Amino acid sequence: MLNPASLIDIPDLVAPTSIVQFYTTVIIVLYASLGLFIWLKPLDVAKKPYLTWAILIPCLLIPIWLDANAWIIAVTLMSIYGFKEFARSTGLYEQKIYCIVVYLFMGMMALSSMGHRYGLFMAIPVWGSAVLATLPVLENQSKNALQNVALSIVGLIYFGWFLGHLGYLAQSSYGMGYLLFVLIFTQFNDAMCFLWGKLFGKTHFTSISPKKTIEGSLLALLSSIAIAFLNWHFAFPHFEWWLVLLAGCIISIGGQIGDLVMSSFKRDLGIKDFGTLLPGHGGILDRIDSLLWVAPVFFHTARFFHQGFGY
Repeated sequence: MLNPASLIDIPDLVAPTSIVQFYTTVIIVLYASLGLFIWLKPLDVAKKPYLTWAILIPCLLIPIWLDANAWIIAVTLMSIYGFKEFARSTGLYEQKIYCIVVYLFMGMMALSSMGHRYGLFMAIPVWGSAVLATLPVLENQSKNALQNVALSIVGLIYFGWFLGHLGYLAQSSYGMGYLLFVLIFTQFNDAMCFLWGKLFGKTHFTSISPKKTIEGSLLALLSSIAIAFLNWHFAFPHFEWWLVLLAGCIISIGGQIGDLVMSSFKRDLGIKDFGTLLPGHGGILDRIDSLLWVAPVFFHTARFFHQGFGY
């Protein structure tokens, strides 16, 4: 049953600072626990990506500790750099005007998030797609027009607007709980898929990512559902039990779909990774692929049932 009440009116709101402190502690404990497990097992293949997280964690937490606007800027920079990796991999980077237009509209998305302009945030992909589709006409150029327009619109929507929801999450009354739950446990679900697959995986189910196993995916799903209920009070205390269950499913199933989507792109392009910026991970897109799918789906699920994001 829909609950149209604004989150602002709900009395059991946990202070944002307390939520950030709580989840900072959670991150430290999870990181230390995973490190202990990786080195005792030992899982040599996981050591390099694990050490890279020692740099990534402060880069993510510092803007969150500063304020929502700092976080939105950080998300926008991730979108811009991720799109740059995509453009380089697909050849679109040679078409400078298309890339510049995508960057400009990503900046507009950031400004709309900072200004709590939900309607504008939702409209920008439409305007951006219209402008990008018009560029071949303005250039009086038909060669590779379909490819350039299609790739740039994918970049704008998938890497800009989809990820931009991660910035807009912080604008809700429960923003910090939403944001940190999605951010931390989407990444943790990736780790669980890997670890459970290494320990118990036997049945491979997709040629897109041959190392993925049914056992690893199902155990990661069960782990994420359990984690959602353990985080009920801090992340979304206003959720009904079935919505908590759905949140766990979005994190796990959505995260795995996001990973497979980007894996299919890489296989089509004949590349292993989108970049080399992050040792053991690849590029930015190789690290945020799960978030690209989870962020908008979680955002609109929470907003549909509980509002609280502004208009």
